[in-house]
Amino acid sequence: MAVVAQAKVTAVTTVVATAPRKDRIISAVNHAQAATLALAKTTQDRIVEIVRHPHFQVVTVSTAGGAVTFGSVGGAFGCMGGVMIGTVTGMLPALLTFGTSIPIGAAVGGGLGASAGVCVGGAGGAAAGGAASHGVYVWRAEIKSGMFRVKKVSEDRVEQLRLSLTDAGDQARSFTVIKTTNARNFIVDRSTKAKNLALDRVKQTREFAVDTKSKGFEVVSDSRVQVTTASALAGAVSCGATGGAVGTVAGAGTGALVGLPAAMFTFGLSVPFCAVVGGGMGCAAGTASGTAAGSVAAGAAGYTIHKHRQEISGRASTAWGRFQNGTNQLKIKAMDSVTHVTAMVSGTGGTTGGAGSE
Repeated sequence: MAVVAQAKVTAVTTVVATAPRKDRIISAVNHAQAATLALAKTTQDRIVEIVRHPHFQVVTVSTAGGAVTFGSVGGAFGCMGGVMIGTVTGMLPALLTFGTSIPIGAAVGGGLGASAGVCVGGAGGAAAGGAASHGVYVWRAEIKSGMFRVKKVSEDRVEQLRLSLTDAGDQARSFTVIKTTNARNFIVDRSTKAKNLALDRVKQTREFAVDTKSKGFEVVSDSRVQVTTASALAGAVSCGATGGAVGTVAGAGTGALVGLPAAMFTFGLSVPFCAVVGGGMGCAAGTASGTAAGSVAAGAAGYTIHKHRQEISGRASTAWGRFQNGTNQLKIKAMDSVTHVTAMVSGTGGTTGGAGSE
């Protein structure tokens, strides 16, 4: 019983001693909870303030954009490089794996290369995008001022250029008007001179045509030209026909002689064939040669005869007179001779008759 009593006394003492500690712990926990809530509230407000701040938004968006852009490019290049390296690596044990190591190596290399490329490209793109956006945001006022300055300078230069172009346009317009007026005056002057020159040329041409027509009519009406033309035409026709006939005969004979050696092989057909061909060629050549020679010779003869027609006519008249004179003398002598012979015959006949009658 004594032991039980002692235990109860000990328990009561422990409970009494533990009660203040529990209150202290609860108070500490409440204080820590309040401090944690305050810290969380402060941190939340700070985070919200940071997130709402334009600087953070610009840097975050640029970082994300750079990470996505360069991560995609890096992943593509990494995948391609990994596939190549994996393929080359898988070629080494290809004989032992029956070639399956090549696609496996390519797939593993492509996956590792794509992952590494995405990581490296994303990290580089994020860093580059964040740094660029941070610099742009920090120096945005200076950049904006520089852009305004560039815009103002550009506007001033554009205005100066516009004024220069306007001035140059006015000068060019004035220059064009002056040159156009000078050109118009020059064209009018040249047109007048050209018109006068054309009229003079037309007048000269008309006079030349009339003169040529008169001379042509005189030439055509000239009896010498007519005689020469008629003689040349007659000589061309006659000599051309003669030459064509002679050429035909000669060509046919020559063609027949040419076709004679081959008559044994052509059953005699080469002789008439060559004769016809030779005759045609000879006819053409003879006609052409005869026409040319006849026209030249007859034309020259007709021109010469007509030129010396008076001399020829005089000599012909003289010769005809001499011929008639000689004919008359011969006629007189013949009459005298006939008379003399008749007289002699008459005298001889009377003497003979007288003797017979005696």
